[in-house]
Amino acid sequence: VTKRFPETRLDDEVVAVDALDLDVADGEFFALLGPSGCGKTTTLRMIAGFEFPTEGSVHIHGEEMGRRTPDRRPVNTVFQSYALFPHMTVAENIAFGLEMRDVPRDEARRRVDEAIGLVQLQGRGGAMPGDLSGGQQQRVALARAIVNRPKVLLLDEPLGALDLRLREAMQVELKQLKAMLGITFVHVTHDQEEALAMADRLAVMDAGRIVQTGTPAEVYERPRTRFVAEFLGDANLLTAEVLDADRVRLPDGSAVRIAADRPAGATVHLSLRPEQLDLVAVDAAVDGHLDTVPGTVARIGYFGSAIEYDVALDTGGDEVLVTARLGNARGVVARTVGERVRMRWAPDSVTVLED
Repeated sequence: VTKRFPETRLDDEVVAVDALDLDVADGEFFALLGPSGCGKTTTLRMIAGFEFPTEGSVHIHGEEMGRRTPDRRPVNTVFQSYALFPHMTVAENIAFGLEMRDVPRDEARRRVDEAIGLVQLQGRGGAMPGDLSGGQQQRVALARAIVNRPKVLLLDEPLGALDLRLREAMQVELKQLKAMLGITFVHVTHDQEEALAMADRLAVMDAGRIVQTGTPAEVYERPRTRFVAEFLGDANLLTAEVLDADRVRLPDGSAVRIAADRPAGATVHLSLRPEQLDLVAVDAAVDGHLDTVPGTVARIGYFGSAIEYDVALDTGGDEVLVTARLGNARGVVARTVGERVRMRWAPDSVTVLED
């Protein structure tokens, strides 16, 4: 699908989604992840029927949606703003969609009670939205979305308005809810940790296109591009020169083993996650299977469960900073800025990025 919006002031068009192809499996928790303006929300709105593709088509369970409006699609959407009716009780808010579909009263009451139980709001059916906490209001919005038994539940930044602790609790509840319902979830977010924690698969988007798709582990551990490496968590990005089939030279002159799959003399860009590094003293015995690179501690940050070290490589010119995280005090912990250390890592923990 492609989606263009007219920009009247410039007498031009804005391409919000650019020739995007995507398959989401039945029953999958799929996340669309990317920065603001990357096209993820527009993609979700085309699935929902709030927007129609300029080109291309959307199919749900093999059936083309064409120009069907949201009420004629087997989907429901949960928004960040909740969009509850303030003058209706919790039960009335949840029942609203059933009334629009002329579901018999007894059946509607049974399904409302079932939905209230699924989102753990027993006993609050008679409460007004204004009497509920943010997390409870979000549960009402979820119940209203699932009471119609959609084939696809669309989540548009649904946890963005919650504080950190409540957001983490709702992440767990959403995963449990999906497991109980067995329906497809498509989740839009700009929060990397949220996508990694919740999704079965995710797609990283940039400038209207999907840059990489895979499981959270695949995308995080093996980013294809610099954009993915930088956007999804912390990454050390280094430039190196290929020496031969399995070695490259770093800016400080150190030769390390990496299968670069490039001709000798080529320049490659490497990604190395901070937690894949180990920090040891200069004179410590080193496992022969691990590469080591010397450096100087430039900065130390204590974060309770982890310590972050910014280490300057011996470039003799501009500093190249590498962050080493020691969650369980592996190796020798450097105690002072300016201390000489060596970093070590396994060769297969380094990813060669696309040019």
